[in-house]
Amino acid sequence: MMMTKTIILFSALFAIGIEFVSAQDSTGFEKGLSGWETSGRAMLVHQHAFHWESCVEIKGTGGLHRRFRVDPLAIVLFKVFIKSGDDRSKGYTSINFYNANDQLILRYQGKTIGDTSYQQSGYYTEAPADAKYFIVMVNKDSSGEGTIYVDDMDVEPNVEGKPAPAPECDLNQYMRPFWKSDTVYDEAILLLSRNGANAYGRLLYQPLKIISIKSYDLKTTYQSGKDYMLKGDTVVRTIHSEVPFKKQSFFSDKDLAWFNIQSQWVLVTYIHAGHWKGPVPSYKGNNLPKTMAKLRAKKPLTIVAYGMSITRGMDVSGYDKVPPYMPPYVQLFAWQLGKIFNDDDIKLYNAGLPGATAEWGAKYAEKYVNPLHPDLTIIDFGMNDFWNDTPEQFKAYIETIMRKVRMGNPKVEFLLLSNIHFDPSYILDSDKNRSMYLSRVKGYNKMLQELQEKGVIDFDMTTISHILYSAKNAKDCLVNPMHPNDYLARWYAQGMTALFVPDKLAKRSKGSGRRIKNSLVKGE
Repeated sequence: MMMTKTIILFSALFAIGIEFVSAQDSTGFEKGLSGWETSGRAMLVHQHAFHWESCVEIKGTGGLHRRFRVDPLAIVLFKVFIKSGDDRSKGYTSINFYNANDQLILRYQGKTIGDTSYQQSGYYTEAPADAKYFIVMVNKDSSGEGTIYVDDMDVEPNVEGKPAPAPECDLNQYMRPFWKSDTVYDEAILLLSRNGANAYGRLLYQPLKIISIKSYDLKTTYQSGKDYMLKGDTVVRTIHSEVPFKKQSFFSDKDLAWFNIQSQWVLVTYIHAGHWKGPVPSYKGNNLPKTMAKLRAKKPLTIVAYGMSITRGMDVSGYDKVPPYMPPYVQLFAWQLGKIFNDDDIKLYNAGLPGATAEWGAKYAEKYVNPLHPDLTIIDFGMNDFWNDTPEQFKAYIETIMRKVRMGNPKVEFLLLSNIHFDPSYILDSDKNRSMYLSRVKGYNKMLQELQEKGVIDFDMTTISHILYSAKNAKDCLVNPMHPNDYLARWYAQGMTALFVPDKLAKRSKGSGRRIKNSLVKGE
């Protein structure tokens, strides 16, 4: 098959020549005000510092600001500490994004701070789609009375830093659907020891033959009999094995306890004759006629993914820059579409913002999506919403996002993604809100299903994750209580692809792993 050359414009991760600036190296203003502009009565002083010896004193209606270059959709951090010299004075921060024509396109302004002890202010946000630079500002309020002090300023125009190395896994194998292939490649299991017994982990299907069990970085292959034993669908670690494992005591039994098990799994490749017992992702392209027409005609197609940290790819190995460096699920999805349809002009923009809610998405859709002129918009919110918003509120926010995007792009179509379940042990039965949280996750899924119509389809990861957690251990699938690892992210990518690809077309696509893998990274 001809090598595809899908163009992946994955926000800051795949931009070139990004500056990484940390103002004053996060040590306050010990090096003076070099690079900073002041207005009014703002000056460096050697009293009242939060740390070290120097800070900035602002009197009257003065202020402090600095300009930074930024790439569109880059994740930006601005952090500063402010205190008031007395109970009359207050200060506030803002971050202001400008386009290439020096027009202000978006401004975030924080609440005023009037506390006489240092308080943190700032922003963790995303540059709008057409941003070229931003200006961070700290100002005293307009009253003109009193004094504020500013210290420990930290600005990072690209929190994510340099792009990840090339994937070291075979992406063609990684995109073979788990639900219909007799060979499963690199299924993740966490070997867990309970009460001092041998650690073990359960596979999705019972193997007919184990092809390999490897470390998560794919660099170590473990030996049957020496390192592990197979008992039915369960891999058991031997006593003196070098295979990594976790003790149950590693995980707290407290409510809302966080954990991080990045790279602690082993990857199992095996042949089986089992059957997937959950919903089977299937073709929905008839409801996306414009997108399908472009794919079939090999015409340029622009995809925008708008959502949260999971959308961004947070904690998949490529995002975290750990082997095997698998790309985020939206990138795998776009790459696979390009391969199957032999379309070398698919552009993907990832506008996911870690921590974002559907309310934020509804408020700013025009700034982050519309300038990119998408043909297909992936909407992926909810994991930060169920704490506060009812399913009806969530649905209203999603409807607002679609309405605003349509205003700027009347021909756009939508793919709505429902949320995975969080780790079942994250919220304990004793938590009085547990049933509410669970019902909201399910309710969000129902609301997205109700929004389906011509031009709008959904993908149900809520039910898929529930079935997976029942068949395996949820921690086989999650880096932490709420973020998927590579294995679960592949379910996203494979399932999304299935919605666009009729079975007869999928069977024709086999690809060439090494060549396509290189084109994915280089964007050739």
